[in-house]
Amino acid sequence: MNKLIYILIFFISNNLFSQIEIDWFKLRDVYYKSEYREDIDGYFQTPYFGEEVESLDGKEVKITGYMLTLAPDEGVFVLSQNPYADCFFCGYGGPESAIELTLKPGYDDFFMDELVTVVGILRLKREDVSSGVYIMYDAVAIRQ
Repeated sequence: MNKLIYILIFFISNNLFSQIEIDWFKLRDVYYKSEYREDIDGYFQTPYFGEEVESLDGKEVKITGYMLTLAPDEGVFVLSQNPYADCFFCGYGGPESAIELTLKPGYDDFFMDELVTVVGILRLKREDVSSGVYIMYDAVAIRQ
């Protein structure tokens, strides 16, 4: 019986801590190439990701940043390396400094620029001209 308990504890704890902790520096490993796309009849900056970032696609990750509550009533949230109040996309920021979030139902209300740690499934976006290069699904945000 004790063996069964140890096995259960191992699997439960392994699942709780199985996400990969990443930082914003790692997500900067992306470059863009201007390519013509027939579907938009124009040029699009196609992102190409480094090997280490590419390996994160579809994995559960954990990252800390600033919550941007762009349209909270519609569930539109972005995690940013920089606070919105500091012009999160100016100067230092680029598309790789923000992650679109699809939060799990029942999420808390957040303040703009609230520091949070988010755990979720990271997806790399290559083709969608209407979104950023990173999106996180089934995300849970934890206040700092």
